[in-house]
Order: sequence, then structure tokens, then C-alpha cells
Amino acid sequence: MVAISVVILAKNEEAVIERCIRSVEWADEVLVVDSGSTDKTRDIAQSLGARVHEQPWLGWSGQRNKGIELAKYDWIFMLDCDEIVTPELAKSLQTVMAGEPNSQDVYSVNRRGDFYGELLPNYLPKHRQLNFVRLFHRQHSAYDPAMKVHEEIRYPGKAHLLDGVLIHWRAYAMDEYINSVNRYATIEAEVLNDKGVRSSGIKIILRPLLRFFWCYIIHREFLLGTRGLTHALLAAIGDYIRYVKLWELQNAPKVLDPPDSVYLELSRHQS
Repeated sequence: MVAISVVILAKNEEAVIERCIRSVEWADEVLVVDSGSTDKTRDIAQSLGARVHEQPWLGWSGQRNKGIELAKYDWIFMLDCDEIVTPELAKSLQTVMAGEPNSQDVYSVNRRGDFYGELLPNYLPKHRQLNFVRLFHRQHSAYDPAMKVHEEIRYPGKAHLLDGVLIHWRAYAMDEYINSVNRYATIEAEVLNDKGVRSSGIKIILRPLLRFFWCYIIHREFLLGTRGLTHALLAAIGDYIRYVKLWELQNAPKVLDPPDSVYLELSRHQS
């Protein structure tokens, strides 16, 4: 069987690191790349047999590429701390490793996230699921360092979809979820601005509406009742914040003190 290294990024993840590592105990190596935990994350990981490397944050792509570089084996399975490899997915991974996988090819996962105690449906077509690449050979594949968020693997071969599900289970409270939405919206707005994408009133209105329609209708989140409605609305709010922040970057410089025109206008109204 071809050896495999599982690379996990971590920072202050003591609540979830154990279940993550236990789901990949079958791997030949588990490497945790820690970016400055102040809780028990490193201790828990080491107690479970994982190798821990402390690495100051390099950005999402940079941190993942550092883990790829530090891994013992050439075949890499990339994992986040709040993810769980299901038994069916583990079996599929082991089947691939038991054969002779093409080192130029990559393997993708069906990733499903939670929202208030239930898995969200995943109705993405296969060609979209192939974008969630997690298993690859480091001699031919790496993360694009130019991508600040939603980082992607660059590879020369074909993508194959593994059987089973990768569970993303975070159990966010609402304030944590909103903070996450805001944080990602900030980064995504900066990325769009760097690409020269313009914001406008039309986009600020239409993008959230389209996102809500996509989540609630196309992805059938209406089947989840209030839970699905709430998730679809939060996704729409994320798009709204993203394009407002993009507009802010392009049109609204920070003015710390009122300009003279403000005082002139006020004096006109008072006279």
C-alpha cells in the first residue's frame, strides 16, 4: 500500500482536534501544522500520536503548502480540524492507496457541513464536487499561493471523486457564525477588488437574492424548515456584506474629521 500523510491545520482547536485525528488513525502519518495555539491543541494531538510543527501563519495557501513540504510521504490528504473522515471515505482512501494511483491525478471529496445539529444537503453536481480536492501527490500538485481564501490545488492530471462523505461539523453559535461570515466577506471583498471587480447598487441588491435562491431553492434547504431558512438568509447576508465592503474599498475613503463643506451646509440651514 502506498503511504499517505494527513496534514491538519490548527490553532486553538482543543474542542475538535481529537475527533479529527481519530478519524484518520489508519494513516501512515498525521502532521498537525499549528499556528500558535494557546490552549491544549498541541498536547492533545501529540498524545494521539500526531507530529506537531509550530508555524506562524502564512495565509491559507502558504500554511497548507508548508504542511505539504514538511510531510513525510508524497501522497497528501489535507484536512481541517473541524472535519471528520467517515468510515466509508476512509475505506475509499485506503482502496486508492492500495492500488497504483497516478501521481498527476487528484482525488476530491463530497464535503457536507452542519448547521444547528443537522447536515446541510449537498446537491452539487459531480463536476462541482470535483473542486473539493483533498488527496494529491506533492511532486505534481500544490496550492495556488495567490489565493487568499477558498484556496485551490493546481494539478496536471484528472480529478476523481472518492466515495463517502467528509463531515464539516463546527457547531457554531449564532454570534460565531456571523463573525465568520463577516471575516470571510472582508477577505473576499479584498480579493474581488484586487481582481478589478466593481461593486454597484445592482450587485448589492441582486447578489444576495441570487444566493438565497441558490441555497433555499436549488439546494432545497427549504426541506430543513427554520434551520434551512436561517442558513440561506445568512448566506445571502454574506454576499450582501461582501459587495458592500467591496463598494467601501472603491468608493468610501475614511474621513476622520468633518470636511468644511459639512459646516457650510449646517450654517446654511441655521441661517
